Amino acid sequence: MKKMIAFVVAGIVLVFGFVVWNINIEASEYNQGRDIYENKCQICHGVKGDGNGPAGVALSPKPVDFTSPKFWQQKNVDKLITDTVEKGHGMMPSFDLKPGDIKDIIDYLAHTFRPKS
Repeated sequence: MKKMIAFVVAGIVLVFGFVVWNINIEASEYNQGRDIYENKCQICHGVKGDGNGPAGVALSPKPVDFTSPKFWQQKNVDKLITDTVEKGHGMMPSFDLKPGDIKDIIDYLAHTFRPKS
């Protein structure tokens, strides 16, 4: 009986440790995505992600509005963002970022600006 209790407690500790570790990794990735967005994207896409950043106002076409449900309903939106970051689009230049950095930006955009259904 004592062994079984010890196994159950050890299992709970392991699961709790994994959950805390996973939350810390996700927070780190979110913060990394936020930092990249603030340094490279926010000037055009804006603080609110609505395409109304200080430099974006003068652009034609206007920067993408990440708060628009239509944007998130597009097919393969993650690939669209990745391709746009890597290759540029219209007035937007390409950015030389690692795949993990682009994933962090996508996660940040989705968690911060994607409308809740």
